[in-house]
Amino acid sequence: MTRTLIVVPMKDLFASKTRLAGTLSNSARNKLVRLLYEKTLNFLIPIAAMEKVEIAVVTKCKYAKKIAEKLSIQIIEEPSNLGLSDAILHSAITAKAWGFDKLCVIPADLAAPLASDLIAMLNSKAAVTICPSADLGTNALVVSPPDAIPFRYGSRSSLSHLHEANEKGIRARVMKLDSLSFDIDTNKCLARAKRVVPEIAGVCV
Repeated sequence: MTRTLIVVPMKDLFASKTRLAGTLSNSARNKLVRLLYEKTLNFLIPIAAMEKVEIAVVTKCKYAKKIAEKLSIQIIEEPSNLGLSDAILHSAITAKAWGFDKLCVIPADLAAPLASDLIAMLNSKAAVTICPSADLGTNALVVSPPDAIPFRYGSRSSLSHLHEANEKGIRARVMKLDSLSFDIDTNKCLARAKRVVPEIAGVCV
């Protein structure tokens, strides 16, 4: 049976959502980050039970660890202030050491993810499955084995991940799933999120 680990990377609260600094106060940004993180974990828990997969958070943030522990979610200790690519590589190495065959990376800032979209990604038969963001970043990523490709997070990273898979002759699939592409990184995304999710509007004051 294939063992799958869903990993949620989480930066320190005060280092998150800096692109919204001109729109939200520090207090509002922190509230937004906390809300999205907790919503993401609570979204994943029933899916993990249904699909028989496990969840971990990779982080150095004390708050993120505290919430994960409260929800009985595993923690992958980030050894230093790594960039996202290195944090996911560390997660992949850890997942493989723990005996997992597949790694699914989900961001902690999705506005309104749908279970059906994530389940579709988890059940993809491709060795690498990519859900791009609107600007061609990588929002969700599934790789089997966990270290199947180098991680290239950053500008237009979905194209970089696809390129890495092609270079290695690995079957890759791009799945354009709106609910997994809808993160909150810009003022435009935030405005849309406020309309869709009343809780988000409530903390952004």
